[in-house]
Order: sequence, then structure tokens, then C-alpha cells
Amino acid sequence: MVSMDIEIIQYEEMNLKDPIAVLGFPTVGLTSSIMANMYVKSLDMTPIAAMASAYMPPYCIISDKRVMPPIRFYGYKNKRKTGHDVILCMTEYAPKPEECYPTAVKILNFLKAKGCRTIVAMEGSPKFDKSVPLTAAAGPNAEKLIKKCGLDTLKEGMIRGFTGVLMYEAPSKGMDIISIMVPATSGVPDPGSSVQFIEPISKLIPGFKTKPTELLKEAELIKSQMEAAANNVGDTSQYIG
Repeated sequence: MVSMDIEIIQYEEMNLKDPIAVLGFPTVGLTSSIMANMYVKSLDMTPIAAMASAYMPPYCIISDKRVMPPIRFYGYKNKRKTGHDVILCMTEYAPKPEECYPTAVKILNFLKAKGCRTIVAMEGSPKFDKSVPLTAAAGPNAEKLIKKCGLDTLKEGMIRGFTGVLMYEAPSKGMDIISIMVPATSGVPDPGSSVQFIEPISKLIPGFKTKPTELLKEAELIKSQMEAAANNVGDTSQYIG
């Protein structure tokens, strides 16, 4: 197992009420990354922290004149009085297999310290004929989360990569996790599939919703950022899907 020294960089303290975490790492069709970017921009989310490591690709993101490392955390104050606040974690690069476990554990520890008890992981899956969005959940409230999001359940199968590690590690830390898997086209940005995250996530987190007005533009931006990350560390296409 890789021993990774991951630095946490704090930006801004937000008084977040019982926050739910939403994670967007690159998967099939870049669906998760596209949707994460849309949430950050359309909801004007606030950068609260970031993670950096010598094992991560050597690039930075510049947004609203702020310079940030690959993995970032954003906060959102829910406008609904009874709604949950949100911490969104996102990046443009997919951790290599040997990096998934230490990265996942570090992120889970950070989220737990911030008060998160529930995690929503966005995941793209290969598109086949008649494929539909599916969900899988783990933790003491798994069945409640599945029922609330209103999607069919993955009864047999495998969730690979970073999200797969999150699925078995989160319950060990006393956290619930639900993975929303939308079918997407491999090899190209698929903003049309990203739209499928919006409704189930809004059911899980009422008041946290965006409109898919500029998904195509966002897809092209993410594609260029992914290519830049790949050029810095070699060909990472085998991890992107």
C-alpha cells in the first residue's frame, strides 16, 4: 500500500449545519466531474479547503483568482431552513489504484471531522442498451437513502476504483454512503448523462439543485483540464474510463 503524505490546506471556515458530502471524481464520460463543476459554479459554492500531495499530478486550478491544488472542498449553505448544508469534494484526476485507499481514507477523515454523516458519490458507468441509473448504499441508513433517491438498486456487481473504496470504508467510520451510477459514453465527455444526477441528489438533499444550462460548455472545459493532468503524469486513460 502506498504511504501518501497528504497536506490539508484550509481556506475558509463555514458554519455548516449537519452537512452532507457530495463527491465528484472523474469516471466514465466525466459525468461526475462535469456535474461537480456545475454545482460549484451555478450555486456559487465557497472554497473551504484543499488537499495536495507529491503523488498527485503537478497542476493547479485557478478559479476567481484563487489558486488551488488538485483536490478541493467547497461549502454550501442550504437556503431551506430544514435542509442540509453541503460539502462538495472534487478533482479532475483519477487516483491510480494504489493511491485510491490512502486518498479515500484521508478524505473520509476530513469529512467526518467537518460533521458529515452521509456521503453521496457520483459515479459514471458504461452505457449499454436499456441501461438506467442505479444506486448502491452502505451503512446503517442505507435502505432509507436508497428509498429516498428513488432509483433502482444494483443487486449484484462491482463498483471499481475510488468510489469502490469509499463504499466499504465509509461505514467503518460510522458514515452512510450512497453511490449514484449513471450510464455514460466512454472516452468522451457526456454532459447529457450528467443531467441524470440532478433529480436523485435533489431528493437526497432538498434545496441543493442546479439547472443543466451550460453542461456542454463545462464538458469541454473539463476535457481540457483532464488532458493537461494526463500530460503531467503520463497516460492516465486507463484510470478514467
